[in-house]
Amino acid sequence: MKKGIIFGLVLLLCVGLLAGCGDGTQDSGDAGDTQDLPQMTIKLSHNQPEASPEHEGALAFKEKLEELSDGNITVDVYPSMQLGAMREQAEAVQMGTHEMTIQPISVLTPFVDEFQIVDFPFLWPSSEIMWKVLDGEAGQALLAKAEDKGFKGLGFWGSGFKQFTTKGKEIHTPEDFKGVKMRVMPSPLLIEQYKAWGANPVPIEYAELYNALQQKVVDGQENPIQSIAMNKFYEVQDYMILSEHGYLAYVLVANKDWFDNLPDAYKEMIIEAEAYAKDIERKALEEKEAEFLKEIEQSGITIYKLTEEEKEAFREASKPIYDQFAETPSKKEILDLIQQEIEKLK
Repeated sequence: MKKGIIFGLVLLLCVGLLAGCGDGTQDSGDAGDTQDLPQMTIKLSHNQPEASPEHEGALAFKEKLEELSDGNITVDVYPSMQLGAMREQAEAVQMGTHEMTIQPISVLTPFVDEFQIVDFPFLWPSSEIMWKVLDGEAGQALLAKAEDKGFKGLGFWGSGFKQFTTKGKEIHTPEDFKGVKMRVMPSPLLIEQYKAWGANPVPIEYAELYNALQQKVVDGQENPIQSIAMNKFYEVQDYMILSEHGYLAYVLVANKDWFDNLPDAYKEMIIEAEAYAKDIERKALEEKEAEFLKEIEQSGITIYKLTEEEKEAFREASKPIYDQFAETPSKKEILDLIQQEIEKLK
């Protein structure tokens, strides 16, 4: 009888110990989700200076991803074209030389033709409507097109509506562009856009733009207010025309093969960090744009805002661009989707 009691007590003790071990193992597994994942460093590049909303967003992405990964992932941010010219940065990500970059739509269109649609002149009635469209079905359709070209498109960021600046000539209508040499990014759409308006478009790299304006290689350029202010283009221009003729959108892209081979947990973390960071970047842009405009106003440059009638003249002159650059069924389908969404949201 005593032996039986002792045996029973020992059996209960063992069961209790096993149960305790099971709890400990489960707790360890929960706490060790990131401990079992590999450590890595991500290079993230962009073209804007450290005072820009883009850089603020890049730092927010870094902070969030490092936090989500418990420090397993380190993000090294390279602003101000430290890793090469804008196209070189895009090529490096496509080839896998570094992992991620934030680049303007026009820089990525030579790789992803469908991205040109976002650059169409006078497409977007407001930034609020644009973000709703690009964060929705139409934006996802555009990002999916990047995958065949070696990129994983993660999300759209912003730099603001573009404005004209010129030297020696104030622009009110397309006819005023006759004989004006306008710097553009090396984008076929932007080149044809300015030809349609009567200007002489000249592709020049962003890093060379100030000198090109100063030395009168070109008479004018287009950029958002923040770029005009941060690069002090107003020092070498006479006029800024508030035209809001197009939106300079950016895309955060990663090398697709690299992204596809990440652990699922890391993919989810990157997607979450990008969503968090682009919200920070967009809000920073909205807050800083008024400050940048004030800086430009204080420089003494003449500022003129196009009237609705003047904008309508540019819209009319821009119609051939839509036909020319929505020439494939794929681009036509996405453009139709975007325009339908815009009409619903107006």
